[in-house]
Amino acid sequence: MRHPIIVLWTTPRSRSTAFERMMIERGDHAVFDEPFSARYYFSPERRSDRFDTEMPDSTADAITARLLDAAVDRPVFVKEMAYQASGLLTDEMLSEFVNTFLVREPRAALASFARKWPDLTEEEAGYGRLEEAYDLARRCTGAAPPVLEADHLAESPTSSVRAWCQAVEIPFLPDALRWEPGMPKEWELWTDWYEGVARSSGFEPPRHDSAPELDARLEAIATRARPVYDELAGAQLV
Repeated sequence: MRHPIIVLWTTPRSRSTAFERMMIERGDHAVFDEPFSARYYFSPERRSDRFDTEMPDSTADAITARLLDAAVDRPVFVKEMAYQASGLLTDEMLSEFVNTFLVREPRAALASFARKWPDLTEEEAGYGRLEEAYDLARRCTGAAPPVLEADHLAESPTSSVRAWCQAVEIPFLPDALRWEPGMPKEWELWTDWYEGVARSSGFEPPRHDSAPELDARLEAIATRARPVYDELAGAQLV
């Protein structure tokens, strides 16, 4: 018998790392941080030439096997960028998981992402693959999968996390909404991305800054992503 594998599908810079940190704090799940990033960037099957190194056991089959093996012993939680599973998203794949979603307004997400990778691609922006995963998950179950909206999660973590826990049928543990600052071992591949959350001790309210400035290329990506955001945000749990 295998325990459930809960996946939070999302896009970059959507507060998913804070959510993952909460799941680490719970202590009742084996937590995997973006396992398919190894395949997307560092494997013989890579879809990106952003990096020139290769990691062992980084194929899609090897990664999937690790998740399934971990679920023999205990429940599993996976935080994953949907685009990093590009070319893998199928009914068969998603039927192995309890699929949930986190989405952020694309202009804000892209502005934050571009500060790290100004040359980000539209696939890396992630909204196309997020929509694909959402549609497949809905088809697998015949019902809309659970969705959280990033700003609402940051503003109202208690109600958001409680609703998500209810949707995936696990206990709500309010003490897990606070944690000690630090860099968990689960983040070893992408530590330079997680420094902000590593300094945190809980979900932090969003800043209501003026509208971010994007160049023409990113503005066009954001415009194409907006309908995906509107659809998923319109289906959020709370």
